[in-house]
Amino acid sequence: MNIDFTTDINKAYAASMNYDKADRFIVGVHWWSFGVLVVQAFLVSVWKIADRYPSPLSWRVIELPDALMALVVALAAVALVHYYRGKIENHYYWRLMVATTLNVLTYLLIFLSGGAIELHFIFFAMIALVVVYSDWRLGWFMLVLVALHHGILNFFAPLWVFEYGRNDLAVLVHAIPVLITVIFTTLLCENNRNAIKTLEEGKAGLAGVVRERTKELEEAKSGLEKKVAERTKELEAVKSDLEKTVADLRETNKYLLEKEIKYAKMEKDWR
Repeated sequence: MNIDFTTDINKAYAASMNYDKADRFIVGVHWWSFGVLVVQAFLVSVWKIADRYPSPLSWRVIELPDALMALVVALAAVALVHYYRGKIENHYYWRLMVATTLNVLTYLLIFLSGGAIELHFIFFAMIALVVVYSDWRLGWFMLVLVALHHGILNFFAPLWVFEYGRNDLAVLVHAIPVLITVIFTTLLCENNRNAIKTLEEGKAGLAGVVRERTKELEEAKSGLEKKVAERTKELEAVKSDLEKTVADLRETNKYLLEKEIKYAKMEKDWR
């Protein structure tokens, strides 16, 4: 595992990891999440579903201004990734941005529910989602963000985290399953990355063999062309000799024929 927190450790494998398609899907997830938040904000603040019957979507009624503020923050997060997709040269920074905005959207989903336990599971889904980038650092980054969020608010605004107020032990207990999830996703990321690395090295080796064979074929072709040229030159020389011989024979035959005719005429005249 390459312990590097600043560079894009997957830069050499970006094409094989199909980052462009993954980025489009991630942006889509952001917009879908925003749509869910809009519906949830309506249910918890306008329709006030918590006053009608027990629901895992809403443990308490959220005031409309708070719900609207949550939607504004969510829209800003979605707009951020939508605008910067494909515009950040170092893709690692893009991935960190995505990890942050996914954290924000998950927190807002939980906030609008009034802290429903059922919706906390979405966070684990988001950690699993970033495995698509095969970058083990993203899960740990999300873990740090959650730890800071819970740790700071537990001291300064505990009711934003726990409905029962400050609870230091609860922060630790919440961190354990998240830590386990991050450890598992780290193993998945490294396993996938190593598989892609092996594939790329195999492709590079095959490309080297192809280049060598192509060079050998080019050399063989060049040698064959040289031999053909030499053989053609030899044949041209033989042809030239044959043509000269034929021409000489024709001249000889012509001379002999003329002489024969001359002798025949002299013999006739003699008689």
